[in-house]
Amino acid sequence: MKLETAEILSRFVDKENSSVPGFEQWVYSNPGLESDLGSGVYSELIALDFSDKSIRVNVKRIVDPILAYADLHKSQLLSLIDGLVSKSIAPLKGIRDLNVWANKGYLFLGSIELVGNFGEQGKSIVHLIDESMNDNTQWNKTIEADPNFLDELASVKDKIESGRIVLTGEKEELKYYGEQFKYEEK
Repeated sequence: MKLETAEILSRFVDKENSSVPGFEQWVYSNPGLESDLGSGVYSELIALDFSDKSIRVNVKRIVDPILAYADLHKSQLLSLIDGLVSKSIAPLKGIRDLNVWANKGYLFLGSIELVGNFGEQGKSIVHLIDESMNDNTQWNKTIEADPNFLDELASVKDKIESGRIVLTGEKEELKYYGEQFKYEEK
């Protein structure tokens, strides 16, 4: 499956950047989708009732077994880190997004101080940064709060790219955390 297709499917299932009508239109207007998904999965997908309130659950059930989560997550996570390192993503948004990834099971992100302390009262970056601040002010506050932030991000990126951290794409169900993605740290 193409990475672009996997991203669109994953973002729809995760309720990110995708309306139901927009997704339905994408499904029906994408000429290469059948060859990308395989005829069986494609047939199940186009047979769905997109007005059903459980549409995201149904799409997940159909596409989850064929999504290459390891490649998809690696690409998305490295893109996020690159955006933060290049400062093209506002730090508060980026740190929130990293926290979402950590909550999906990628706990190695907690070694980045601002991510690990994200929800802690008194330590969290959210108490220092207001979304109404411009990006430059947000970055100044971020670096003031954690002068090593960009170095920590670069280190995580290096570990992923060098294979010292491997996103497996496998999931496990944990009692208090629910579905979590697994990774290996070497």
